[in-house]
Amino acid sequence: MQAQAITKNVRMSAQKMREVTRQIQGLPALQAQAILAIIPRKSARVVAKTLKAAVGAAANLASGWDSAEHSQKVANVESQLASASNRKRKNALQRKLDKYQSFEQSKKKLSPESLIVKEAIAGTARSIRRFTPKARGSAGPIIKRNCHVKIIVSDEA
Repeated sequence: MQAQAITKNVRMSAQKMREVTRQIQGLPALQAQAILAIIPRKSARVVAKTLKAAVGAAANLASGWDSAEHSQKVANVESQLASASNRKRKNALQRKLDKYQSFEQSKKKLSPESLIVKEAIAGTARSIRRFTPKARGSAGPIIKRNCHVKIIVSDEA
């Protein structure tokens, strides 16, 4: 089972952010939080905030699953899947059913101690373009880069 968090439009280049995200990829979530706490960079603070949100999302996901209610939801989705005629609707219901079944099969049930940082990605976002005056009436570009940070935590190894 997975949980994710995305921070969008951070005023920093993706290249600087990737240096930090590479360091935590594949680590246990609690260990990654400890590492990010001692890295003295602005990007580490942003990644730590995103990681905290992903761990919180996982905890929220786990708390929302009651066993009696869960079996009722699985039965409802199976009956809807049997009666669905539209291909897109069937695919959506199948994904939902897979999600429920993967949670059923998961032994750790998204506890914060068992979470691992599966993916930590820093992608480019829209850049802000400005211009500064240069010699002989020309202009030089100033590109202010932004990035998106996406962290996926999972309880699977």
